Amino acid sequence: MNDAVRLAEIEMVQQHIIDALVRTNPPTTLSEDDQDRLLAQACSEACGILDRWLNSPAWDELRPKGRGPIADIIPDWHVIRPFLDPLGPVLSRMRERRRTATGLPEIGDPAAYIDDLIVQTNVTGRRNPGFDRQQLYEAASERINLLRSTVCVIAGDFVKGAKNRSRLRAAARSALRKVGGFLVAAALISVGVTTQAAAHDMSAAVHEAVSVVFVHQAAHTAQPTMRVAPPQVGPQLGPRLG
Repeated sequence: MNDAVRLAEIEMVQQHIIDALVRTNPPTTLSEDDQDRLLAQACSEACGILDRWLNSPAWDELRPKGRGPIADIIPDWHVIRPFLDPLGPVLSRMRERRRTATGLPEIGDPAAYIDDLIVQTNVTGRRNPGFDRQQLYEAASERINLLRSTVCVIAGDFVKGAKNRSRLRAAARSALRKVGGFLVAAALISVGVTTQAAAHDMSAAVHEAVSVVFVHQAAHTAQPTMRVAPPQVGPQLGPRLG
């Protein structure tokens, strides 16, 4: 098994992304060379952590143990709410750090954010009654890999020296915003997997439902403009819900 991606690493990379976005936000006093340096470093770190994440124990732990529709995992999704309470402090910390971050979605109230994670997963399950949790995991992995590929190519273009530097910087900023959003989901998974392992009063159904919520959020944040849907339907442009 590959090395684990620690919460401290996730938060460090996200902070570097925030710094790069804030300091290169037009109009900026930084020279083009300094902007390129900041964005190139942030993209390189983002590339590295996403590559490791796809092979990490935390992500592998969320792989479904069996098949079955998302909608049938648990009768009442809100029974899992108490098991998500440990995510609150992480969300509060990240909310404080990203207040000045240009283009990153606001976290808002941590409790409301956690409630929304459950609602979104429930909505996706009801909208797609046959959506299998294994399909969800595979779709999330593909979305993360697409984000990884995008930011890694951009990091490589900085090294090679692109002719149109302004266009490359714009592409870098766009990709880093997505990575910054996804790293919130990664941080929650990092905390959540540890919490699940320590919870002795968590039933198998609740454990599976919590895992599906984490995977759903990872899929959504990796490609936030596309609705989370089963493969036969395909990614669709849609609202944030689902």
